[in-house]
Parts: sequence; structure tokens; C-alpha cells
Amino acid sequence: MTTIKTASHSDGVYESVRAHVLGLVKDIDEPVRVREEELAKMLNVSRTPVREALLRLGQEGILTMEPRRGALLSPLTKQDYIEWLKLRIELEAFAAREAALNASQRDVDALRALFAPFNQDNVEERVSEYAAANVEFHAAIMRLAANSLLEKVWKSFGHRDMLKTKTIERLKRAHESLAEHLAMIDAIEKRDAALADRLAREHVQGLLTQTLNSSNNIR
Repeated sequence: MTTIKTASHSDGVYESVRAHVLGLVKDIDEPVRVREEELAKMLNVSRTPVREALLRLGQEGILTMEPRRGALLSPLTKQDYIEWLKLRIELEAFAAREAALNASQRDVDALRALFAPFNQDNVEERVSEYAAANVEFHAAIMRLAANSLLEKVWKSFGHRDMLKTKTIERLKRAHESLAEHLAMIDAIEKRDAALADRLAREHVQGLLTQTLNSSNNIR
């Protein structure tokens, strides 16, 4: 099991358990049990907040709670990922459009800073680092939309982009992805909501198309 940080209250326990589960699910090929007692021991807390955290994760759809058997964590399937991408097209378009209306220059500068270390010459060599920046970028766009319901949906299902996909590396999308992200940032900086909407939609649609055309193994 991966190491997780000690937490002393229920929200902290939840965040730690969630991070642990999302880290674990990237590497599994078959369902595994998430043991309440083991997590409690690792966090040095009682089992009650751990149980509550697992129940919340069950409500979010990250794992399944089975009566008298506890938490079951299953690997992501290609169909799961495809369904999420279809929904993401609409969520990302909405978020980018709202971000173009809401973002300050400081926000735009922060988005650019995420990709400052990368260019078309080095992005393939630094694909793992770039993938991490990609996750931060999309989460930032969701925040800039300033819509609490959207953020809840993203928190509940956005983990699917992290689960066992290695999408950028697998589909060799790094060059394309970087160019698309920078174009989206330009549109947001210009406060061109319609363009930001279109670029975000095309960005995720391209990912969906490549995923549909790829092999059955989503890893």
C-alpha cells in the first residue's frame, strides 16, 4: 500500500484516504479490497473517520461499498473512460467559456506558468511532468468557472482522468495537447468566451476520438 499522510480530523482523513485510493487504483488490473482497519492504522486514527471517508468515496462512485464486506475498488474500464469523456466535452466547454469571462490577468499568468517548462522540443521527453501539469490545468479551468456545482461534479468524476489511463503518453498526444492548451489560454486572456468554448470542446473531442480508435487496453 502507498504511504499516506497522517490526518487528525474527518476532512483530513477523507482527503488522505481519497488520495491513497486514487493512487492505488492506477496500478490495479482487478478489483481489490480497501481495508478499513489497515487505513486507520496507517493514519493513526480510529476506524470511524476512515469508515466515513470510505462511505463518501462510495457515494462519489470511486469505489463500491458492499454490505458486510466493506469497500471494493475496481479498475477503470475503457467504457467508463469513454462515457466520462463524452460528458467532459460539455463540462470543459462550459468551464472554458466561463473562465474567459471570469479570469483575471493573474489567473491567466498562472495558467501559462503551468506550461512554461515545456515546448515542442522537450514535451515528449518530459511527458510525465507534462501530464501532471495537464491535470492541474483542467482543475484550474474548473475553478475559474466559479460554479460550485460544476466543481462538485468534477470532484466526483474527474478522477477518471487519473485512473490507469496514461492518456497523453499512450496516445502520443503531448505535442498536440500542449498547442491546444496554449490556444485555450490565449482565448481566455482575450476574454473570447465563444472561442474558448470551441477550443475546449475540440480538445476533449480529439481525445475521445483517439481513445475510440485505440486498442481496448486503456492503460
